Amino acid sequence: MTAADFYPLIGAAAQATGLDWWLVYSVIEQESNFDPAAESPCGALGLMQLMPDTFPAWPQTSLLDPANNVRLGAQHLRECIAIWKLEPPDEQIKFGLASYNGGPGYTLAAQYAAQSAGEDTTRWALVEPFLDGVTVAGKRCDAGQIRGYVAAIWRRYAARRGAPIPRAQAEAAA
Repeated sequence: MTAADFYPLIGAAAQATGLDWWLVYSVIEQESNFDPAAESPCGALGLMQLMPDTFPAWPQTSLLDPANNVRLGAQHLRECIAIWKLEPPDEQIKFGLASYNGGPGYTLAAQYAAQSAGEDTTRWALVEPFLDGVTVAGKRCDAGQIRGYVAAIWRRYAARRGAPIPRAQAEAAA
């Protein structure tokens, strides 16, 4: 399978959630490189690498179904972005990506630490250094992994957004 095989699923999920098509595409590219059977060492599944614990009502086989995975992943990403209401729109996406990857608890804890240090808590670049040393429920976050995740997706997304969506998607949406 190629990325183009999933364009209709990306289009449907983007339309249903109001997310930019290229953002959903960039997350899938980073998470699984368009491998619907991808499974991470920590147990994340499918195109958007969903954690079964986040979706307890869904059996593993359903989470591996590409249509379910992209739909649920886009909904979850939308929820992660929606947490960040006070930040400028691009920053909402960055904070949302960090929350999608590492969980909102670590991102909120880093934001709180940045606030305590007098930093502007609406800018990801000023908050992300505070991921170092953050613990939630006794667990330390993988700060480097979260930083790298946000940076990689943002780089791809920022370069593509506003560009025409691929022709196969335009035809599927017609």
